[in-house]
Amino acid sequence: MGTAALLVTPTELAVTAFAFVTLLGDAWVLFVGLALGYWIGPRIDETTRPAAATGIAIATLALTVVLAAKSYTAIPRPAAMPIDPAGLPGTLSGFVAGELDSGGFSFPSGHATGATAVYGSLGLLLTVGRRRWRYLLAGGAIGLISLSRLVLQVHYPRDVLAGMALGAGLVAGGIWVVRDGDRWRVDRGFLLAGVAAVVGVVVAWQGGHAEELRHGMIGVGTAVGGGGVWYQYGERLISGPAVSVPIAAGGLGVAGGLWIGAYEGLFGLIGAAVGSAVGVAIILGLPLAESWRQKRA
Repeated sequence: MGTAALLVTPTELAVTAFAFVTLLGDAWVLFVGLALGYWIGPRIDETTRPAAATGIAIATLALTVVLAAKSYTAIPRPAAMPIDPAGLPGTLSGFVAGELDSGGFSFPSGHATGATAVYGSLGLLLTVGRRRWRYLLAGGAIGLISLSRLVLQVHYPRDVLAGMALGAGLVAGGIWVVRDGDRWRVDRGFLLAGVAAVVGVVVAWQGGHAEELRHGMIGVGTAVGGGGVWYQYGERLISGPAVSVPIAAGGLGVAGGLWIGAYEGLFGLIGAAVGSAVGVAIILGLPLAESWRQKRA
């Protein structure tokens, strides 16, 4: 009887599977993954940390550009749902229902844009493994995440295609801005993201979109905090040691709490900008804290 109760239809199984796939394009997954790569970068090779930092800057740029575009177009998401999540067993019902949420605006797809920007930039910038496999893995992740948005019916095909094209353009432009010969001018990437975030704030404010306005302020804060830290300490951050687990856990807890509070609207608009600025400053600055800890040990 227990086994029979867990049976689902092929459509429900496919939708549930892609609900998990789409998590790989969620902003929090992208940023946490980039942060982990940034912290442990020196244990892999000398390019991993600056590549991850560049990924954070390009991810911020992608999210701010998507914010501006969505606020300007204000196109609703598809209203239809592929399945009724209430028919799924146990906790899957609530999880899938959350992923099928049709709130917010549709064009372009933030998941497609963010996945293309992050996985595309890492595929191009990392030197781990063979280039062919990096490209295949990046392309596979981008394709599956983009497809998941269509399977879940939270985007139209045009949204996903536009998001992938936009993400590819941001990767090309972001890398061109950041790479300066042998130097990694990640602060320039954050500056570009800051400009896009300000545009997004203005568009969201004029459109009366309160949630998008708050997210725009988060983008402004992230750009200012990240750009300021890298401008001041970039070379020291690249040469800094890998971050230990206790330092990383503490930093992630504090920075994560600040970002969650900002996204939940607990700090107000100015507080959202300040909290996100401090959060990304902590993320990027942890190698300095680790260096100080090692000297004291």
